[in-house]
Amino acid sequence: MFTGLNDVVDYLRIFHRPWSESPGLDPAEIPGDLPDGLALLYREFGALIAMETDPGGGHRLPFAAQDCLMPLDRLGREGGMVEFAWENQGNWSCRSPLGPGDPPVYSNAAGLWRDEAPGYVEVCGSLDRFLATLSLQEAVMSCRNLYAPEGDLPPAAMAALEPLWLGGKYVFDEPSHDFFGLAGTDALLVQHAHTGTFLGSPSISDGGEFHRKAGLRVSRLG
Repeated sequence: MFTGLNDVVDYLRIFHRPWSESPGLDPAEIPGDLPDGLALLYREFGALIAMETDPGGGHRLPFAAQDCLMPLDRLGREGGMVEFAWENQGNWSCRSPLGPGDPPVYSNAAGLWRDEAPGYVEVCGSLDRFLATLSLQEAVMSCRNLYAPEGDLPPAAMAALEPLWLGGKYVFDEPSHDFFGLAGTDALLVQHAHTGTFLGSPSISDGGEFHRKAGLRVSRLG
């Protein structure tokens, strides 16, 4: 199990290696007023976050597949806050106070499902934990080998799941993301409370491999 953002970063260094052997930015390029978690992600993955096109010809990017962690040069600053993430159609964004440490995250996402839009409200008490959930979500959804299970997970597949990050808090009122590894593979699986279950692998292009290893039948999405 991951205990925090540092563990997620260690995992993603390997998971994202097919994208680039040198995915980070020079620390001298990173503004000193960013919260620690954001600075860490730009230092380790800033070049991937800044990608605008997939060299492989696809349309999904490692930090901008479902939603989007903003490239360093597109961060917004307003009222002592940094705006660092956007929904994929621009319907909501996320902000945190500038400065060191692990501040809370505020979002206007609730305007999509509440009759009276409340504006920016706190959605997660920890930016680090929010960034862990966002980064893992984008890792799954950006995989060149992306799958969805066919029906419910069978017992063999459930037994092969390795919990990595559970109860991930995002922009919703309740925790919404659970992430698992799948024994014997490099796959990352997300169970999303609102959109379903998805499975991404950097290397497994034959979906039948999941059935052979874990009794899991999947449909390829990309």
